[in-house]
Amino acid sequence: MSGAGGESRANADGRVSTTAHVLAALRADIVEGRVKQGEQLREKPTARSLGTGRTAVREALRQLVQEGLAEHEINRGIFVRRFDVDDILDVYCGREAVEVAAAELVLAQAATIDLTLLRLWVERMDRAAGAGGTWRAFADLDIAFHETLVSLAGSPRLVRMFATLAAESRMHLYAYPPYSIVQSADDHREILVALEAGLPETPSLLRDHLRYSASLAAEWRRETAP
Repeated sequence: MSGAGGESRANADGRVSTTAHVLAALRADIVEGRVKQGEQLREKPTARSLGTGRTAVREALRQLVQEGLAEHEINRGIFVRRFDVDDILDVYCGREAVEVAAAELVLAQAATIDLTLLRLWVERMDRAAGAGGTWRAFADLDIAFHETLVSLAGSPRLVRMFATLAAESRMHLYAYPPYSIVQSADDHREILVALEAGLPETPSLLRDHLRYSASLAAEWRRETAP
């Protein structure tokens, strides 16, 4: 009885580990654009390419649907989600709610919170902007800055909410180039400086930055939509 139970737990642990591996691989392919928006995610070819069983793929696909990176169409299957203008604006609406709340929490504890990592991301942004780096590499620094800001708030729930929003943001951030790297670096530095000084307008600066980014992304989608 105990032997069977141990084997069952081992199998269950293996299945969870495999599902997590498949989920991470599929999420990366979607976010980084290797699997295009609107493309169907098929169980059998995916299982074959990843060298795993279809059950793990099925569970991973279900999780991608829950995260909003894929959508299930009845009698057709699961497809990578297409982000239209409304989707992009909604992502930024969610980000604004989470990040402004996080900024307010960080601001209230600014005297005791270590902002070293935020400074690091801004320094890397400045170097990337000065060296004429690619937008895609800069976008990773951009998201890292915002992820760090949310994590500094000390709220596990805000961190969980932001994780999905960050993945959705990457899907369009990697694709569109209208936000000047130099300007974006300056904007993030301004937010950091305000936070370091404990300025009450810090959340408003962050809100303005997100709304400006949202407007650029939405305009880009309007111009590039098929």
